[in-house]
Amino acid sequence: MRMFGVQVKLQGIENLKNNTNTIIIANHSSWFDQIALIDSLDLPLAFVANAKYFKYPGLNRVLRKMGSVPVLGGDINKSLACCRATLESGRWLVIYPEGTRSTSLLPFRRGAALLAQQTGVALQPILIHGAEEVLPRKKSLLHVRPGVITLTILPAIPKPETISTKLCMQQIQSYFMASKPEQETESIKPATQRVDDQISDSHVVAASVHTEHKTHDLHGPPSSRQTTAIPSSDPPRNTASDATDLNHHTNVSPTKDIQTNNRNHVPHNTATAATSDTNYPVDLNTLQPSDGLGMLYFSFASLLTTVSITLSLSSNTWVWLLSQFILSITFIQWFAILHEAGHKTMFRARWMNRWICYIAGFFALIPGDCWRLVHAKHHYWTGWQDLDVTTETLVPRQLRAIERFAINVCWRLWIPLFASLYRWNNYWNLPRLTKIFQRPRQKRLVTTNILVYLLIYMAITIAVGASTMITTFGLGLLISFALQDLLILSQHTHIPMKLSDGEAVRPFPPKQQEAFTRSLTFPTWFARFILLNFDAHGLHHMLPRIPGYHLHHLQARETLNCIRWWKWIFAAKAVPGEILLFQNRDDTGFHF
Repeated sequence: MRMFGVQVKLQGIENLKNNTNTIIIANHSSWFDQIALIDSLDLPLAFVANAKYFKYPGLNRVLRKMGSVPVLGGDINKSLACCRATLESGRWLVIYPEGTRSTSLLPFRRGAALLAQQTGVALQPILIHGAEEVLPRKKSLLHVRPGVITLTILPAIPKPETISTKLCMQQIQSYFMASKPEQETESIKPATQRVDDQISDSHVVAASVHTEHKTHDLHGPPSSRQTTAIPSSDPPRNTASDATDLNHHTNVSPTKDIQTNNRNHVPHNTATAATSDTNYPVDLNTLQPSDGLGMLYFSFASLLTTVSITLSLSSNTWVWLLSQFILSITFIQWFAILHEAGHKTMFRARWMNRWICYIAGFFALIPGDCWRLVHAKHHYWTGWQDLDVTTETLVPRQLRAIERFAINVCWRLWIPLFASLYRWNNYWNLPRLTKIFQRPRQKRLVTTNILVYLLIYMAITIAVGASTMITTFGLGLLISFALQDLLILSQHTHIPMKLSDGEAVRPFPPKQQEAFTRSLTFPTWFARFILLNFDAHGLHHMLPRIPGYHLHHLQARETLNCIRWWKWIFAAKAVPGEILLFQNRDDTGFHF
């Protein structure tokens, strides 16, 4: 600490009762959090840490010497048993309830409160401030800056008995909010507002009774399984008619006071308003749609399509194979253009976005207006798995044997089952769409779109012949769907989400949707010229009005759940498809 010029300031030492050990709960933004705690507290500390850190020889020896506990994704019960043994040995156990390092306060998971309930050991909240300035997240020791780290010891909290463990952690998080320095209050509000579910005591009793039979994450079991909506006297919203435009979802923000359940809406009319608490390397107001860039991307996709179709007519096998590969990439680019035009951010003029949406939808095999309506609803309800049109079919349920077999075999053999079902169920399934979108105009739009697209496809097939269509587009389309399987599934699957269970709930505003998305990191040329930065998915959900082809200007701002594309593919393909689709990392321990 002296070598790096870092000092630790200790506050609230009178709240620390060293006559008995406690479970220390602390926020986590930097590696210096652990060093500051060890440096300042003359206590036998042990840490709950990711099992991967126990694989490093030197660090493993230090952690074992301290009595630290690895979080084992495959056997959470064993980790819980180790935690209880550590507490029984007299050590003070440090748990970071956010589950990861973050510059803003993420929702607290209930694992610490559950452990306190099982052992009777009190909870000792400690607020750490300044560590992220000394060593930012994901930076090496070369980036350490001299500074002061402040540890604020808050009053201890006895084990939760009369309230649920989830509500207990909500209250502790509110203590952190109240004690946070004033200049950081705005940055922690969004994360705190996300904790809007309260678990009844019956859930806690069940969790305690079945601890040995049901796995729990030490940082907290998945709240999506036990989510109850914020009570309200307001009638449920007709969300099917509220999501007619991709920009409508920015008009709602969550309740500001969880305890009072204030449901008044706060407008977010611009991307800047939605992210006013975040520093970006450029002014967001300068990142406007450009007709020139939009036409450049459209022309490039049109050129690739023309070239690939021309090459596919060649009798040379190698030329034909090359054409199919180019065509598969082109289909992905049309999908990205459809996404951008559907957001009305491809061009400045709305009519240009509308027509490009129709054209891109033709090549992406998705009716344009169906895409706009469904994708608007997706952005509106991201985070609520059973309300998001594109994820409600993946709500955890008991799968039939034939379903498990089909999903696992197709996933293992790279058969694009999901990309096909994704299109059919979300954009071509007319009975489902008319049930979701009940306004007369919306019904006319989806019905007309589907019929017109079908007629065009049928007319072209009749004109050129089915065999020619298969030869020209078949393999390229199959490869493209297999690749889109990976791209689409990477964005929201195997990430903890919430369930409304039929209750009237509030949507998460854009700046809170980062936690429910995943971003893959592709090579720069592929991300910018083919995907239009569609891979920067976390940023896109936070800033849905910023054109995708401008997002690379903002990627210096780190987002959660970001992983290199090849790492995600290897990790995702290593697990069965049913686990990837219908479970999340809090259930399985697979944090990819």
